Amino acid sequence: MDNEIKLGVIGDPIDHSMSPYIHAQFAKAAGLKINYKPFHVVESDLNEFIESFFAEGGYGLNVTLPHKLNCVRSADILSGEVELLGAANTLSKNNNNKIIASSTDGLGFIKDCSDKNIEISNKRVLILGAGGASQSIIPSIARMNPAKLMVDNRSPDKIEQLLEKFSSFRLEPFQQSDEPIDLLINATSAALSGSFDWNIHSQLNKQTIFYDLSYGKASEKFFSWASQFSRNGFDGTGMLIAQAAFSFQSWFDTFPDISNINLNNVND
Repeated sequence: MDNEIKLGVIGDPIDHSMSPYIHAQFAKAAGLKINYKPFHVVESDLNEFIESFFAEGGYGLNVTLPHKLNCVRSADILSGEVELLGAANTLSKNNNNKIIASSTDGLGFIKDCSDKNIEISNKRVLILGAGGASQSIIPSIARMNPAKLMVDNRSPDKIEQLLEKFSSFRLEPFQQSDEPIDLLINATSAALSGSFDWNIHSQLNKQTIFYDLSYGKASEKFFSWASQFSRNGFDGTGMLIAQAAFSFQSWFDTFPDISNINLNNVND
């Protein structure tokens, strides 16, 4: 065990995480011996855990909910994306024993869209939800120069906060119109509590692509609703794998082959 590279993922809860399975396959393909564990860390222990993990030989950490915001406080160096987002999903340590915080969610989303031939440039894109999930992908989508990048949320005040935070991008609040939506991204947790519905029916059609940042059972209700308009739907499994690959790259300077990652035997 001593010669294995110490990695992990922290969250609360954490039992559902697929990261250990994904990184195990990355490491096997790359010929690396890793010891990647899920760690259940509560908010009050977050900073102490991160500091201890790296002080005791830890090489890298992935960060999932609800720690993506507050883990930044434990870092010595923030990537440009983390400074913009105020959140991170990857922690690593440099040669000077400084903890570096970075974010790979946006990169993972764009990579998955590219792999699935989902066009963003010059397309009308609508993101549902104004929380951390949507915020993590907004800058990356904006850099792809969509014709329109819009956001809608059940609480209008959060939209205003989002527009202010990302004022350097051409982000717009959603408004009903006769323009069809090319790409609809669900970044809400609305489907977790009852059925899913959103009042945008007139702007959806058979060409609309539906993308849910959730995956597995968590995305079933969204796609049940979307199926009345289009069968062009993708869940967030590809993004999950791609963002993990960018984390792996940040640690080992090599981008793993993600084409044959198998999660079929992993429970959601």
